[in-house]
Amino acid sequence: MSRRTRLIAPALAVAAALLLSSCAGGGASAPSADVPADPVSGGTLTYLANTEPPVWDGQRIPSLNVNSINSSIFDTLVAQDADGTYKPGLATSWEISDDGLTYTFDLREGVTFHDGSPFDAAVLKQNIDRPLNEPDLATVSTGIAATEVVDENTLKVTLSRPNAALIHAFSTPHWPIYSGVVLTEHTPAELSSNPLLSIGTGPFKVAEYTKGSKLVLERNDAYDWAPETWGHTGAAYLDEVVVQFVPEPQARIGALTSDQADAVDQVPPLNIAEVEAAGDTVLQQDNTGTPYYLALNPNIAPFDDRDVRLAFRSAIDVDGLLQGVYGGVYQKAWSTTLPGTPPEGAFDESLVGSWGYDLDQAESLLKKAGYTAVDAEGYRVKDGERLTVQWAVDSLYVQTDQRQQLGEAIASSLKKAGFDVVRKPYDTASFTTELTKGEHNLADASRGFADVGTSVVPFTTRAIPSSGGGSGINYGLVSDPAIDAAYGVISSSLDPQERIDAAHEVQHRILDEGYAVPLYIPQKIVGTTSAVQGWKFDKVGYTDSFYDVWLAP
Repeated sequence: MSRRTRLIAPALAVAAALLLSSCAGGGASAPSADVPADPVSGGTLTYLANTEPPVWDGQRIPSLNVNSINSSIFDTLVAQDADGTYKPGLATSWEISDDGLTYTFDLREGVTFHDGSPFDAAVLKQNIDRPLNEPDLATVSTGIAATEVVDENTLKVTLSRPNAALIHAFSTPHWPIYSGVVLTEHTPAELSSNPLLSIGTGPFKVAEYTKGSKLVLERNDAYDWAPETWGHTGAAYLDEVVVQFVPEPQARIGALTSDQADAVDQVPPLNIAEVEAAGDTVLQQDNTGTPYYLALNPNIAPFDDRDVRLAFRSAIDVDGLLQGVYGGVYQKAWSTTLPGTPPEGAFDESLVGSWGYDLDQAESLLKKAGYTAVDAEGYRVKDGERLTVQWAVDSLYVQTDQRQQLGEAIASSLKKAGFDVVRKPYDTASFTTELTKGEHNLADASRGFADVGTSVVPFTTRAIPSSGGGSGINYGLVSDPAIDAAYGVISSSLDPQERIDAAHEVQHRILDEGYAVPLYIPQKIVGTTSAVQGWKFDKVGYTDSFYDVWLAP
């Protein structure tokens, strides 16, 4: 069995990890002179992902891990190009009514699903109607009210309110378009738990799945409808992609540097030099959307006091912590909207350098808030109560970007200002339930999207988590009329400048009120062997698809 098709044995991967030296020096490897000028078809790519997706249905939980896989299985209705513009996907064209409430999509003909059933307006209606019938889906926030099949290849979508980000939403794997047979014959729970039911129209189809171990994708030889945003047409180059779930970073790196894997996800920043020194390649792409940030709950003590929130931010040495944990690979985020997020100019550059680490300022603000005493352990006290902050943590993501290490470093460093930070881990289901109680002081988050509206919605009242479902991504439980009003403009206006101006207003409001502490700009960091060619990222910064990837012999 070739190295590209065998499963990495856990014991072997651990053994390989133990042999690794840390952070060896060296630069990026140059492309091999033996690489052909033109792509070569065939071969199996072995790709090690950092975690297995908790849910396989992109409409239910839009995680980076499931998006990276689903983008090879499902086509999108429209395609976002590298410059942020939108091109035909499964829809060849679309029209938007003057009031922004009606979208009419003309659909591509001759497209079939992996099970051989046809793609048409009736099937698209089944997919787009899902949020109307399943109120716990993340996509309920798109405002879709009704759909109408005009004819076999035309679908009309009516909204309850204008949604300027709808086209972007339809360009992402958050809207996987399933076979109508699957939607008719299987329950939402089955779609979520079983990727063998992930039957789309994309360049790869699911051939095999072993829970907790691997997913095998095989080429869809019938694929002949790639959007123009890709580098070629027709079927994919690769015969097969074996995705293995390997949470331990050193095991992934060991597999790559020992030629047991062709590509690995989430290379830790401090291991980039090690990977490059082994002759492998590191591919990096900044995300757009929101940074990795801390969301502060202003509804309960101690963060119900603005001065305490601002003191908390001033007490975090973001630059120093990023240097210590990531070696400076990740850059500090100055705002809750990241640079490069469309439309161009949505990130307010005037915020660069506008805030930073200042222990003296933190101490002054805390004293102003009444925390004038310090207990025997060095924590600040007010009215006999220690300045304690409860940090709710979703355990699913602590391995991402070494966030557990960063979180512990932040919590430890905040003692200098007198904060007692207690990190409380929860599994994903319990985490969401915990946030609905409103008893946490702090939670961390990041969200990659290539539209400014999706970097603002996590701070709107409508996104507050509730037991009744909904998007639930406002982890700080912020309800601010000024932000809600600005989001109304961002979500409804089709004028880019109006959206940009409103987005700038929100970014200033969040920082002025201390609702969040932006930390760093997330990156997708992938390690590959020199044989791997054609790898690309989408505008969000995720791995977009294996469609253009090929292996040099």
